[in-house]
Amino acid sequence: MWDLLNQPAVRASLAVLIMLTCIYLGWRAALALRPLTGKDDTNVDDLVRNFEEMRLEGDIDETELRSIRSVLEKTEGRRLSE
Repeated sequence: MWDLLNQPAVRASLAVLIMLTCIYLGWRAALALRPLTGKDDTNVDDLVRNFEEMRLEGDIDETELRSIRSVLEKTEGRRLSE
């Protein structure tokens, strides 16, 4: 039995089998997590509100907030409420 496992072809086959198993398990994990991270429940107004809160906390400054607002306005195609 152990002599069979010492052959290079068997070792290579086992390595490929282990690698394919890891890839499959990773793919299944990604599919399981995708609905959790792919929610489309955030709208532009919520994003702006979150960024304004970040500005009040000092995480970003006023110029960064204006830049973010302009990008969000372009993606939304309308003027955001102040």
